[in-house]
Parts: sequence; structure tokens; C-alpha cells
Amino acid sequence: MVYPCMKAKIGLMAVSLMMVAVSPAQTCREVVRDASGRIVQTIERQKQSGGTERAVIRDASGRITGTFTTQTTAGGGGRTTFRDATGRISGTASTHGSHSGTTSTIYRDASGRLAGSETTHRSPGSGSRTQFRDASGRLIGNESTHGNGTSTRRDASGRITGTWGPGRGCPRDGLGLVVPATVP
Repeated sequence: MVYPCMKAKIGLMAVSLMMVAVSPAQTCREVVRDASGRIVQTIERQKQSGGTERAVIRDASGRITGTFTTQTTAGGGGRTTFRDATGRISGTASTHGSHSGTTSTIYRDASGRLAGSETTHRSPGSGSRTQFRDASGRLIGNESTHGNGTSTRRDASGRITGTWGPGRGCPRDGLGLVVPATVP
């Protein structure tokens, strides 16, 4: 025997499951600017089911220059595959986090050779600081992310090379992954 309150609960569960199945994926747009404030790149991210994120990278003219797909791995890390405008794999990235709030990302080129790395140290409520290194381990730049979601990127000499500002509904991915202006 099914009680009336159970019918109501089952009906609500069915409706909420249907809404989850048909709800569109969340899409957001990030804008990348050079030191002069000109738009050089946009990144349109879309969260998919199962923790996958797909993105399209466009140049200032709106032409697609590449894409990337990030899949969350066991343990909270991520694996990203970068593709050029023709769909060929141009590189990969593997991100691993720690309990101390530090994430490390290793970038590899299409042949699997080390292309660079980044290490991000997070400060609760105040943003993060990321260091970028080339394949030989030399510091090539850093990025400071502020509590409001904006970021400033500098070269190894401290000169501003770009700024990031998330679009509406564009939360940081939590993996520390920042798409470089030139994908490895």
C-alpha cells in the first residue's frame, strides 16, 4: 500500500530528477587582456555531467584557436587535453592538489615532452599566487588571483603581461588550472 504522503514524495523526486536531466550545462566566458587592456583571447567554459569541463578558446577576432577538455580524476585532481583549431592534440596537463591548499600542474606537449609547470598556493579568502616555470625549471612568470576573481599575470621581470576577469557565473575551477595565453 502506498500512502498519500509517499506518493507526493515520489512525485517530487521524479520531477526533480527530470529537471536535473534536462537542465542545461553551465556556460561562462572569461576574457584575457594584454598589458594594454586589449582583449587577446576569450575562453568559453561549459561544465558537463560527471565533472568534465569543455572549453573553446578564441582569439581577439573571434576565431577558434583551440579547445580543451578537463576531466576530474580520483583524488580531486584533473587531466586536461588541449587541441588546436584543427582538432589535433597540442598538449596535456595533469593537476594534483594537496591538503595544504597547494596545487601542481605539469604541462606536456603533443609528443609527451615536459613543456612547463605551475604551482599554486591558495590563501583562504584572499586569492592565490601561482608560479610558472619552463621545461628546464626556470621561473617564467607568476599570477596573483585576488579575492574578487580577477587575476594579474606578470613575466619573470615583474612586468604585467595580462589580466583575467571571470565573466558572470565563471567560478575558478578549484584545480588551479589557468589556460596559458599560448597553449603548450
